[in-house]
Amino acid sequence: MAGNLSLTRTYNRISTIMKDEALEPYLWDNVSSRTAYLYAMKAKGAILEKGGSDDLPFKILKELPTTVGYADDEVLTPVRADPYTRIKFLWKQLACPVQVTGLDMIMTGEGAEPDLLQAFIEAAEISMRDAVGGSSIGVFSSGDETARTSITGLQNILSTSTTTGLVGQLSRATLAVWRHQLANVSSAFDTNGINRMTTLYRQCTRADESPDLFVVNGETYDNYLREITRTYQTMIPHRDSDSMMVDAGFPNVGFNGALLFPDDGVPANAGYLINTKYINIIVRQGRNAELGDFVKSNNRDDLVAYVFWAGNQICKGLRYNGILQNADTY
Repeated sequence: MAGNLSLTRTYNRISTIMKDEALEPYLWDNVSSRTAYLYAMKAKGAILEKGGSDDLPFKILKELPTTVGYADDEVLTPVRADPYTRIKFLWKQLACPVQVTGLDMIMTGEGAEPDLLQAFIEAAEISMRDAVGGSSIGVFSSGDETARTSITGLQNILSTSTTTGLVGQLSRATLAVWRHQLANVSSAFDTNGINRMTTLYRQCTRADESPDLFVVNGETYDNYLREITRTYQTMIPHRDSDSMMVDAGFPNVGFNGALLFPDDGVPANAGYLINTKYINIIVRQGRNAELGDFVKSNNRDDLVAYVFWAGNQICKGLRYNGILQNADTY
């Protein structure tokens, strides 16, 4: 009971600290800038905040009206096209606890609460970073629209099959334009790795629409640099690189018009070529890694708050994006 009394006396103080120390506003900035993919998406303006709505519906272009030539006296007969169809992504929800016990407070001492809270919040940041930016329930996962507990991941959006499965609740099997591109290295990288990467880039490019990010695993990135070095007899790790991304601790190099970089979340034997006009991360306003209020437990000597995140990763144009397979072996 004494512990709860101690926590009662410090409850208002902790709430005041959270406001005065301005710890909360840094949460999402820290989460979204501490993985390579999230950093790059944010830099490209591809992480967007959105207000409340019934999930995330979008229209996509499925067919075009036909342009025809005609003679001067010809009667033109319009053939009405049905150019658009709808897709829908769900709001996904993540939460991470920040728990302060009575013993934590006893051992901290008055006046040191900001440091204690900062330590717990930094731990929550790391957990949220790993979740949002990872392959379990995050942006590289196989999550789809059947549940709200996992972000719709690139393993689903740009899967190993271009003709099966649902993305945004729309089947790839029934709509040819709703299919992404795929290139399979299928042998050692030094045999045809760069050729397959180049082919994938070309396949994802249509008129003035071209990919701008190429996120791969570490093995594929190392293989690319090794092959470039072998081919051109020079080491060029920062050729056409993004210097701000390098300064942030994320190595990268230019590949055609895209930025090629590794991310620990990318699964083995996969790399994703992305056009950020069509793949975005949507974050719900007010749930952007927001820290809730600390609440006193009724039967425990602690205070608990949660960091909440709501949003999803969406795609509005599959054919402008692609997956590189089996580029891990040199």
